[in-house]
Amino acid sequence: MNLTPTVTALLAALPLLGFPPPAKGQLRRPGIVTVEREDRNKSELVREDGAIYLEGMVEKELIVRVAAGAPIYANLKGERWMGNLLPEQNAVLLAVSEKAYRVRAKAKQGQVAGWVSKAAIAGLPDGFEQNLREYHQRYLIVSELIEKKQVALGMTVAEVTAAIGPPDKRQSTVNEAGRTDSLEFISYQRVPQTVMSVDAFGQAVPVTRYLLVESGRITVDFANDVVTSISESEGLNHSNARLDVTVPPLVFPF
Repeated sequence: MNLTPTVTALLAALPLLGFPPPAKGQLRRPGIVTVEREDRNKSELVREDGAIYLEGMVEKELIVRVAAGAPIYANLKGERWMGNLLPEQNAVLLAVSEKAYRVRAKAKQGQVAGWVSKAAIAGLPDGFEQNLREYHQRYLIVSELIEKKQVALGMTVAEVTAAIGPPDKRQSTVNEAGRTDSLEFISYQRVPQTVMSVDAFGQAVPVTRYLLVESGRITVDFANDVVTSISESEGLNHSNARLDVTVPPLVFPF
């Protein structure tokens, strides 16, 4: 695209006016820039040490049953009594600790969210807490990989795309053994190139342009939605693969 001398001069003057030049970071592909926004789903709740919180970790609410009326407290130390839960009602399970459950339910004093004795709660499937601990450990591993924009064996297609974005190429095969997918991801780096131009006043000024240069290429193979192999191009200074980590199999707690 040809720029007029006035536009060229304005671009050249941006650094002088206090505006930074375009970032030199890597792009998933030409023309696509990821803008990080504040996660509005994150809770400001002060979390108890050692407890596993379902919020943000599971997509749907887990409904349990309040089998018997019981006092409910603001924290695991029982420092602030919030009321007494009404028996024979549904509640939403919010967190699990070794000694108590955090639920949202109705008390005599109104709607509350706090910690209650495990003996007061029913309706959880067999092996729930063990499965939840395994699910939570896997969740922590995958969350760290996604945060660092890395992929590893054992991740799902959704987790890989959450980590490094949608693929540039995709090939799928379905046979008697199931489904296999091969996804290819290409990363680009913006490389600055300075050229001389002429401003609106006829003066020669340096103008920095950015060229997109491939910096990494990674192919991820899946079998039945689980990563089975990862390969990267050689000679490129870029890596999304975490080859020293294998994500445990996905276990659903309920």
